[in-house]
Order: sequence, then C-alpha cells, then structure tokens
Amino acid sequence: MPDSDTSTEFIFGPLSAEAGRVQRARTLRVGLQHDAVLSSIDPQPDEPIEITVRAGVGAALKTATLCYTIDGTRPDLQLSSTNFIPMERTAVEWDTLVWVHVETWNATIPPQPAGTCVRYLIHATTLDDRVISCPWIEPAASPEDYDQHYLARLQRYGSPRIFEFTIDTTTAPDWLRHVVIYQIFVDRFAPNPDRSFSDETDLSGFYGGTLRGITNRLAYLRDLGVTCLWLTPIFSSPSHHGYDVTDYYSIEARLGNEADLRDLIAAAHQNGIRVILDFVANHISKDHPAFRSAEHDPASSYRDWFFFHDDTYTCFYDLPDLPIVNTDKSAVREYLIGAAQRWLSLGCDGFRLDHAHGATHAFWSAFRAATRAVKADAAIFGEITDTPELMRSFAGRMDGALDFYLLELLRGFFAFQSITASQFDRALRQHYSYFGDALVLPSFLDNHDMNRFLWSVGGDTRRLKLAALCQFTLPQPPIVYYGTEVGLSQRQAVGRLEEARLPMLWGDQQDQDLLKFYRKLIALRRQTVEVWSLPRETVLIDDERGLYTYRCGAYTVYLNNSAAAATIACQSTKLVLTTDAAATLISSELHLPPCGGAVVRSD
Repeated sequence: MPDSDTSTEFIFGPLSAEAGRVQRARTLRVGLQHDAVLSSIDPQPDEPIEITVRAGVGAALKTATLCYTIDGTRPDLQLSSTNFIPMERTAVEWDTLVWVHVETWNATIPPQPAGTCVRYLIHATTLDDRVISCPWIEPAASPEDYDQHYLARLQRYGSPRIFEFTIDTTTAPDWLRHVVIYQIFVDRFAPNPDRSFSDETDLSGFYGGTLRGITNRLAYLRDLGVTCLWLTPIFSSPSHHGYDVTDYYSIEARLGNEADLRDLIAAAHQNGIRVILDFVANHISKDHPAFRSAEHDPASSYRDWFFFHDDTYTCFYDLPDLPIVNTDKSAVREYLIGAAQRWLSLGCDGFRLDHAHGATHAFWSAFRAATRAVKADAAIFGEITDTPELMRSFAGRMDGALDFYLLELLRGFFAFQSITASQFDRALRQHYSYFGDALVLPSFLDNHDMNRFLWSVGGDTRRLKLAALCQFTLPQPPIVYYGTEVGLSQRQAVGRLEEARLPMLWGDQQDQDLLKFYRKLIALRRQTVEVWSLPRETVLIDDERGLYTYRCGAYTVYLNNSAAAATIACQSTKLVLTTDAAATLISSELHLPPCGGAVVRSD
C-alpha cells in the first residue's frame, strides 16, 4: 500500500496498475473462455438467452457446441436429458495486443419459464482436431505476460465448467436501495457494557468488542440515523477479523452467543435498523474440521471440498491459512447455504459476500434462490474487487455489489485531487449508465482493508465532509465505516491491514463537530432518498477553481474542492446543509470556504 500522500492505491490489486491491466487484457485473449455474462444479463421468463464464448490464442475452432439442461441435472454428452445447440462463429477480429485473430462464437438457448434452473457447458474441437471444453487455456510461452491470479481462477474449477443460472423475476428488495449502512468491525466497536477495550499493543490481538456491546450502543446508532448494520464475520474463527471461519453454524465465543445475536437483531429491528452479516464462501480457515480431515487423509470425504495438488492446495492470495473451497461441489453448497439459511431464520436481513468473485456465478445463483426461499426480502451484495464488467455479470445472481470503482473516483477527486471535476463528472455519468438498474451499488469512502479516508487527507475533516456530502447525494445507498463519523483515523499508513481497524472512539475522544455533521447528512439522505435517483443535471464544472455543481429535482449540490474560497451565483432560496458554518447564501450568491460544500433547495 502506498503512502497516504500518493494518488494511487491498491484497491483493485494488480489491476490498480497499468502493467496488471495489460496482463489481464492478454489473459482474456488466451484459449477458450466464457465469463458467464449472459444476454440479457439477467434473463427474464420467456426471453431467449444468448451465450457467447471467445476463442483466442491457441484456440482456433472447427466446431463448438452448447450443451444444456433445464431439469436440474448436470449436462453430460452421454445423457438424453442434455440438449445440444451448435454454436456459430459470429465474428473473427484481429487483436494487436496478442497478435492473433480472436473468434466469437454464439448460441441461443430458447426462452424458459420462471423457476427454470439452466445448466450448461461448452464443448469444442479445434482446427487441428483437439477436443477442448470451456474454460481451456493454451499454455503461455511467456507466463509473466499473463494475469496468473485470473488464470488460476479460470482453471480452479476444472474443465468442462458447468455454468448455471435461474430464470426468475426476483429483484433487489426496496429496502436495500433506501438504507444508510454502518459497517461495524465487531472486535473493535464496543465491549460489553461493564468492560473496556483491552490495552493491546498488537493490532492483530483481541480488543474485546462484542455483540452485547453493539446492542448497548444502539441508541448511539439510532441517533446517528443509520438504518442497517453490516457486521464483519461473527462465526467461530481464530482471528480478530473472522474471515477465516472454523464453523459457520456457531458464533465466535469471544463475540457472544446465539442469544446475544437474537437480542441485537430484535433491538435493532425495534429501532428501525436492519442487520446484515458478513459471509465468506470463497475460503475457510485451515483449522476448519473439514480441511483438517482433507489435509491429513487423501481418502477423506472432504477431500474434494478443496483444490489439492499433490502436497499443496489452492489458497486465498497464497495464504496457507485460508484454503479455497470448491463451491460447485454439492456438499459444499449444502453446508454453506444451509448456514446462511440458518442465520436468516434467526432474524438477520441478508449478507455482505466477501470476495464474491472467488465463488462461481452458479453458486451465487443457488445461494440467492435458497436464501430468498427462507426470507423473501433478504438482500445479498458482493465484494468484487475486479472490473466493472465482472461486477455487472453478477446481476441476477445477487442484489448488489460494493462500488469499488466509485470509491476510486471519490478518493481520486476529493482525497488525492488526481482527477479534475470534469473527469469526475464524466466518469460518474458513464459508470451509472453502464450499470443501469442491474445491481444496487452501495457506496463507501473506505473500509477495513485500506487507508481510512481521513488518514489519506492528513486528518483534514473539511475534505472528509466534502466527500461525504457528495457520496450521500448520489443515487446509491451510502456506507459509513465505523468511527469515520467521529474522526477515527489510524497511526500509520496501511502496510498491515490492521492499521485501519483501531478501536472505536467513545466519549470525549469523539470529534463532536464531525459527528453533528454526519447526523445532519444522514437525516438529509433519509428525508430526500428518492430525490437522488432523479435525473442528475450538471450545473457547473470549473476545473481551474475545483468547483463542481449538480442538481436533482429541487436540490442543488455545490462542491468547492480547492484550497481557495469561492463565490457562486445561486438562484436557490434555502440553504439546507453545509459542511462548514462559513458557507453562506446571501442575495443569490453562495459563499463557500476552502474545501466547503452545500446543499440548497428551490422552493
């Protein structure tokens, strides 16, 4: 992670740098690939479904066949329940990046009624009569030219890959579009009422936050105005963060027990606050009983839950403590989905899906259908630190995805000033147009895996307020990372992720001015939530002065992203909210201090 005064961050991993993006572009042009993107993206009942594959380096095709079932069975070349559609080569294009021709092959599955589970695979022969299935990767002559993590993900589930989706009319629950989410890192938010945080010197240690501690602070959260809590993993785990689960069916004893969770959910619901849980389906802890059995016994029934290669196994970001699970195995699905259904039955309202693009689209299709069967308005949204193209491909498989691209824009414009107002405006327009209503895209300024925004701006709360004002007046639901609203920062730049996970500030440690602003900002969002989904009109862009203004309905947002004060002509009549008391509206002139913003309304 770079120092806080730089304009580049590691938000998208290797894709954050140009070299990584070039490697990905090369990889996408190798072999036979299908990225699970459908046309339309989220097929509706009685609508034809177009399937597209790409044949690149080493994969000039003679024939290709789409094999699919609609009766719940797995497609198989030898079974009568499998339907076969010859694919047609619809395009051959020259690609200078890899210096070969790249082919596009298509087939269309006939319209299907609601409730149909479509499973399919792609079988092909090359011009030199090799039989291949999708995905298939031609060994690269220069491996360093290719995105190894992406190649590993393509190959992880083997070939042929069984792809899957469900035909339905399911949409994201309305409540997800209207919430203000508050992310709580459970170990670091609040200890039990009669306890204090542990005085830990090791940031990887246990500070003592609990579920009862959160329940005890619900009045604070209610007064802040948030309407949904996102709790980082609470299941049994050996770590402070909980993303290495040892038992998905029990609560980590340090954090509390099932009764504590029930009490928290009930009390939150009484205060109009929903509760969603972090859920990790991509990997588990090496201490999980299933992995212990599989690692020590090649004949274990759990062996095929994982990806073993002789004496090694595939793990998350090469961390041996986090073995990756095969979410396309029926036993793994039953285990994980059963756990999710259990917690929904106890009252939780949905899940944030950790590293969601690690599991297959097919898994999330099954997960969403199964969780909705337990709770009709359950919501799931994923963490997908990859391209917007891959994010959008999960439409129909989940309700939303955390908006990492918007995060990059917000930090680029307000924190690092590495992009101009006109670039910011243009990117916003393109971004929201690209996604449309396909997914709910919760926005955020920071989280537990990166430098806090306040650290990145050197503690300048003016710039934090300005960025938050913009975040809360965009169409998608905003997220506040615990402590941001009271000035919680960090001690040094993130090298270890724990730097951004310090204990919550309480009492006199809190920045009361910042807290007061956040309370007003959240109240405004809740009162006007429908306004920000209206067509957004750009009113003013001034790159030289760092000014950016846009209007939605009767509300206009003015942002002065510069170190100089600004005066702007303003026909609106009422000052609704400002980031700074020095902002004034006098005789049709709006005066903004440096790094100041305002929302005004025309009556």
